[in-house]
Amino acid sequence: MFFLKIKRIIDIGRKLNADMAVWPGDQKIHIGKDSLIRNGDKCNLSSIKMSVHAGTHVDAPLHFIDSSDDIGKLDLSGYIGYVKVFSINSPEYISSDDIINLPVNKGDIVFFKTRNSELPQNAPFNRSFIYLHQSASEYLASKGVKSVGVDYLSVDKYDSQEALSHNILLSKKIGIIEGLYLNGVCDGLYFFSCLPLNIEGSDGAPARAVLLEFE
Repeated sequence: MFFLKIKRIIDIGRKLNADMAVWPGDQKIHIGKDSLIRNGDKCNLSSIKMSVHAGTHVDAPLHFIDSSDDIGKLDLSGYIGYVKVFSINSPEYISSDDIINLPVNKGDIVFFKTRNSELPQNAPFNRSFIYLHQSASEYLASKGVKSVGVDYLSVDKYDSQEALSHNILLSKKIGIIEGLYLNGVCDGLYFFSCLPLNIEGSDGAPARAVLLEFE
């Protein structure tokens, strides 16, 4: 039997902590220490309070489309498998012009690396992050991709009222992965896992995202 040997595991998820930026108005992260051995308790026990859209996370269609699929109904094949990572050097947003010549095919999972990944993980919230323009979302939907990953907390512009990219992708049941950290990651094809927690009835869920390189 033939087995692939893992050469390297690249952690592309953001570390959850109380100091990390969250979407303005969302629940900030609070990590509690409910019991501590050093205080005489029999074990260490932590708890966490946070938005399901903090850090690296997956959006369910329910996030923007009422009465649609929650996180537990997602097709998990969109969050584990092979992914194509592309660097985009746009100073403002990713448009269809930026990606139309990339090798994107039906059923692909694609991650876009931008200058967002150059920001320190604990940097304050940046309202001028690179986002996915409507034209790019429409193009990706027309290509029939399975999932799209971006390296900030939203595929849409900060002050977007219509959330066009969210609605275009989620209405086609295209997976959205947000909050990736792709600093130091080279363009190419990787095996990845970014499985969301199965939170009953939730519109999103945190995920641990990794890329795998094989020898």
